[in-house]
Amino acid sequence: MRTSTKVLLTALCVGALGSLAAMGVFGAFSSTTTNAGNTITAGTVAIADNDAGAAMYSIAGAKPGESVSKCIKVTYTGSLDADVRIYTGSTIGSLGQYVDLTITPGTQTTSTFPSCTGFTADPGGAIYTGTLQNFGSTKNSYANGVVDYPGSGTKWATNESVVYQVTAALQSSAPDAAQGLTTGAHTFTWEARNQ
Repeated sequence: MRTSTKVLLTALCVGALGSLAAMGVFGAFSSTTTNAGNTITAGTVAIADNDAGAAMYSIAGAKPGESVSKCIKVTYTGSLDADVRIYTGSTIGSLGQYVDLTITPGTQTTSTFPSCTGFTADPGGAIYTGTLQNFGSTKNSYANGVVDYPGSGTKWATNESVVYQVTAALQSSAPDAAQGLTTGAHTFTWEARNQ
């Protein structure tokens, strides 16, 4: 046999053996399993009221003993259970020391802001009673706000609501020094945070 034929046959044999060895490396058994469709969707915290951007009260020329009671419906529509606190971030003017403020949660058959017709207070009564000035200085953030839940619950859940009756009264014992003073414009805030 010729040398060139021997070299060619040797090369073919080496190549065939190499192919068989390579096939042995890739001829292993295998199996897989999967877990598809994984996703995360964030829950929501959403709270609103029925005031349509209007103030609950605005009294000019108030006399000692004069009071006003207005109602506002607050509704929670978030998907996460939440805590709700009531506070004001407003600076209360010097008349605030002579204005008694009462906030009472309850229910109302038909809630038409700011009417309190048909309002029924919760059995626990008022959740805040004191002066407007005190409310402004001690209930001025979420951290120290007044905590309230619907009924006797311990959370706000989707589509729960509470009607709040807010009563502000210029004290009948307000001194002459109160004449011409003002509380200034102030805002009541209901803030929800998920539990």
